[in-house]
Amino acid sequence: FSILLGLTSLLGYSQASCFGRDTGFSPAHAKPVVSQPSRTDPSKVMVEWSKILKNPQCADGFNVLVWADGMPATSATKYPVDKNTKSKIIDVQPCVGYRFAVETQEKNALGLKSKQSGDMLFKTAGTASSIRLQPQNFHVSYMWDPVKKVTNLRQATISILRDQVPGASCLDYIQVTGTQRRSSSSTRPPVGASRSRTFSWGHLFGKQNYNPQISVGGASTLPAQISRTGSTSSRGRSGSTSSRGSTSSGSRRGSASTLPGSLGSQPSSRLTEPKYANTLPRAKGGASRQVGPIRVQPPFINGTITLVVPVQDCAEYDFEIKFFAPRSKEVGKVSNVHLPSLADVPGYVPPPLTSVMSITYGTSGKPSYGVKTSSGVNAACLPSYFEALDAYTHRLENEVTWMGREGNRVTSLVSDTQNQLTQSQEELLRKAGCVCTSPHLNFSTTDADFNRKYGNIMGHYQFQGMHAERPFYRLMDHGHSTTPSTTGRRPSITTTPRPVPEQYLFWEKKDKQWVFGPKLGKDSGVEFGSVENSPAKCPADPPARDNWQYKSSVLRRWKKSTAVKVTCEVRRN
Repeated sequence: FSILLGLTSLLGYSQASCFGRDTGFSPAHAKPVVSQPSRTDPSKVMVEWSKILKNPQCADGFNVLVWADGMPATSATKYPVDKNTKSKIIDVQPCVGYRFAVETQEKNALGLKSKQSGDMLFKTAGTASSIRLQPQNFHVSYMWDPVKKVTNLRQATISILRDQVPGASCLDYIQVTGTQRRSSSSTRPPVGASRSRTFSWGHLFGKQNYNPQISVGGASTLPAQISRTGSTSSRGRSGSTSSRGSTSSGSRRGSASTLPGSLGSQPSSRLTEPKYANTLPRAKGGASRQVGPIRVQPPFINGTITLVVPVQDCAEYDFEIKFFAPRSKEVGKVSNVHLPSLADVPGYVPPPLTSVMSITYGTSGKPSYGVKTSSGVNAACLPSYFEALDAYTHRLENEVTWMGREGNRVTSLVSDTQNQLTQSQEELLRKAGCVCTSPHLNFSTTDADFNRKYGNIMGHYQFQGMHAERPFYRLMDHGHSTTPSTTGRRPSITTTPRPVPEQYLFWEKKDKQWVFGPKLGKDSGVEFGSVENSPAKCPADPPARDNWQYKSSVLRRWKKSTAVKVTCEVRRN
């Protein structure tokens, strides 16, 4: 009995009644009961496992495991449940098959022990509701080939967020058909308007989905997000030409946009976007090509529903998308979903020209030009590719210019904020009774010995707050020189950085003096200070002038020195 008692106390984590008895399921692979609590709400299921538990009093908690049918169990989402709960309501995608299992959690001397039940397959019953969408809800682009690392210009992608389609997986199928649009040639824009290198768009304001880490071949860019009739095009992640992005509030094709700021002298604040589409001639005649019908069926497990559509010659297409419930009942239709010209797809990063074009020489020495289809571009797409290459270069220039302007804007904003902070600090120091209301002081010396020994703690001190009912300051690396300004302006800025030790200038209440020390409020390590019983309300006030001392190196006694200066930096508007 004593041995049993000792072993029971050693376990520590389990009740005495659970010694030698593990919690689990009976039978071992029993499945939980899964049901749909409400016939009108197919987004919720109830999982219940009380009837399959063995030794439930020994459990310290449970996990409900949920994963989509057809996916590995390792992808399961875990929902923790306390030990006294034997059921849980889980949110699911309506009409999608999921597998449900329960995992027990039991603590023992060796850690945490778990056992998993069998899994139950369950799909809620729901109906497809009426679907009302607009063309701008869809994202139309080209397929990115993750294996070949090229954009496949023979396949377009039409994508929409699954949550924008009510009861998406309760549909029977989604169908897309399309018609090639015959494009008319446009006039090539003048160089001054299209490649001036003096402007950019503010399209990145408020955008959450853009990603600067975009690279194809040797080229990279931050592609513009532009609102267009029938589609929005953006590049949301590295290596994918077709990813979801929010519609920009920027200009439409042919319209003007106003910049959010200016960079120096600009020729105009109203600018148009580059227009390169259809500036090169195309083959004429022939019937417009038709696409589809192409169907995609649920379940839609991913957060984005994508339809892949075959297209030809980088042409523009107009698509019609229909949504069908079971028994071929149409519950929604969207027309005029537009695939624009390749030059008008800002998310398209064209491969380098050298990876697209090939040059060979015959016996006569004349060059023969060809197209490397491994680049994703074919001969029929060459006009569109050249236009897209120009448009891409233009957008890249816009991005560079925008970043420069944004840098200037941020710098100006920081400067304005610093000025406002300085004004607030000056007002606080004025109310504290300081004659020197500047938050910036300069600690310096004309003694070469002091400069050699203590030069690292001399320089610019900036107001930090109040201590012992007086202002205190901290040594800051602002690049200021160690001599006070004689013009009333801030000292000149130097570019050589230096390590800044922790050093404060504060009021020492005991001896009623201003001191420099490495620790705020402590007198250890103090080398310089004002005279005791100083009448100066603040350290750079007139009563403190020429009333500074230093501690001798041997006896550590205070000695007065007129070579030590604490001066007020005067700010002039």
